[in-house]
Amino acid sequence: MYENQIIPGYRHQPGFHCASSAIRNVLEFHGIKISEPTVIGLGRGPGFFYLVLNQTPSRLVHMRCLALEENFFRAVGLKFRWRETENAAEATRHAKETVDRGLPVLVQTDIAYLPYFNTDQHFPGHAVVICGYDDKKEEFYVSDTLHPETLAVTITDMERARSAAFPPFLLRNKAFVLEDISGFRIDETVVHSAIRLWAEENLNGIPGLPAAYGVKSLEALIRDLANWKEAEDWRWSARFTYQVIERRGTGGAGFRTLYRQFLEEQEAQYPALQRLRLSREMAVIEGIYHEVAAVFRRISEEDTPNFSPATPILENLLEREKDFYQKILRLVLQN
Repeated sequence: MYENQIIPGYRHQPGFHCASSAIRNVLEFHGIKISEPTVIGLGRGPGFFYLVLNQTPSRLVHMRCLALEENFFRAVGLKFRWRETENAAEATRHAKETVDRGLPVLVQTDIAYLPYFNTDQHFPGHAVVICGYDDKKEEFYVSDTLHPETLAVTITDMERARSAAFPPFLLRNKAFVLEDISGFRIDETVVHSAIRLWAEENLNGIPGLPAAYGVKSLEALIRDLANWKEAEDWRWSARFTYQVIERRGTGGAGFRTLYRQFLEEQEAQYPALQRLRLSREMAVIEGIYHEVAAVFRRISEEDTPNFSPATPILENLLEREKDFYQKILRLVLQN
């Protein structure tokens, strides 16, 4: 669709997760072919946040490292920096000028302001690629992972989506344009480094974050789970937890399915990794995340709140993840 307005050479391909498929599409535009699981793996995507908020849902589980985009580009040797502005009109001008130069623009949005989602549920940080526009129709053309073709979004809606503020996530019209690919590199050292950093962050947290991350955040959820029954929106919080783990662009199991596929891809290339059999252990953790999602879904369908069935599953997950991250830090080669 909209062929005459799309940047020549840009090809939209659907995927599992918004940011990883968007990055894959942008790289392919520049002549670099890479799988979506590899973007997730080198971007250190799978994580764990637990937050208690004064909004709906009041209990929020978030499964993705917020810095996935930066992590990935830096890991493969490419310069990265979000362009941010509080001025929506300025952000629109920049997007148009970039498309005029023949380059796609990676941006972050809140799906509540993208009409094709038909939802009032805020979900900020959703990545799309602006790959064309039409001034006469006053619309942008975007590449969104969940849809088979490019989509039209009015400039007004895109400005609202890009400048949304849904605490603790403030979008500030973030945009990134890949212009120089001369430093691109993926080899065994790059892969080992990304796996080790991923384990380190999930085991010990990420410095500078305002909240706990990884296993420390999972521990916080386990401690607080008994309080969920007191929340007025306990049913939606439970249902949203299921959706965030299993359905909302994670590829299943809170990105663990995609990460297991990443490990399998790398083990096929590098014998040193293959001997560690990390993908097999990841598959076990992946299965437990499916169990976690299923139990929260069942709880959301009950007439009264009872979160006790989730506790032993979460405790099993905590033990497995701790052991897995510690094993990686012991055994995976350092730079």
